[in-house]
Amino acid sequence: MTAPSRRLVLAGLPGVALALAGCPKIPQGTAKKLKKYLPSVRFDRVKLRSIDFDKADLDFVFQVDNPLPLKVGLASLTYKLALEEVDVLSGRDPDGVQLKAQGSSALPLPLTLRWKKAAELLAATKGKDELGFGLSGKLGFDTPAGVATLPYQAGGTVPALRRPKFRFQGLRLKDLQLAQDRARLALDLGVTNLGGETIGLHDFAYRFKINDKRVAKGATGTLASVAGDTEKTVALPLDITLSNLGAGVIDALRSRGRIDAGLAAELQVATPFGRIPLAISESGRLSVG
Repeated sequence: MTAPSRRLVLAGLPGVALALAGCPKIPQGTAKKLKKYLPSVRFDRVKLRSIDFDKADLDFVFQVDNPLPLKVGLASLTYKLALEEVDVLSGRDPDGVQLKAQGSSALPLPLTLRWKKAAELLAATKGKDELGFGLSGKLGFDTPAGVATLPYQAGGTVPALRRPKFRFQGLRLKDLQLAQDRARLALDLGVTNLGGETIGLHDFAYRFKINDKRVAKGATGTLASVAGDTEKTVALPLDITLSNLGAGVIDALRSRGRIDAGLAAELQVATPFGRIPLAISESGRLSVG
């Protein structure tokens, strides 16, 4: 994932210019002329290291150009990250790097976005798979005159992965055969896709309970696909052995009454960022239709 490239020229400090003036390989001159010998930064890209429904691990990668004929060490790095103009992260990265002499060095800033922390922001930007970001802070470089603190800022987009929502909508009795000791049901699930692209629900392995007793389990290959920013009703077929149930549950099925149900499942969700594992657990009191 690559964000638009930007070049940010870093302003120098007078002390640095004075120190550089003593370097025999750098032409002597005024502080203004020597600014071209100070480091500069190009924001390169956002690198997605990993993503799931809990978090995204990202590298904000800069290219730092060092025109000096000597290595320069990065002494400090502070950052403030905003998503859609809302501040979400700030801090400092203690890891230092050595900039190549008269060359360009990659400078990754690793950050983790946790979706739970950004829940309100994600709700406000429903239907978007990318969020605009603004990143700013200061870089501290070791120089012959001490640490030169220089500002930077950049912008672009980062991925936003939204956990789909599942909810019980109802339980339908499709077939009841007391003599054969079995019933066929359909559990209607409402699945809400909060992202902008279509998602697919695959490898759906489930356990279904009635009155806290497991009565059915199974797996499907592909359960459904759900378009972006929509809710879809998905029917999960259930075959139940009646002898596993009490008389009260059988009566509730026959009379279209109400039962306590629970569903636990693991599945793979096909997203714009690949297939992501997800575990769900839902429970509630359902009317049999």
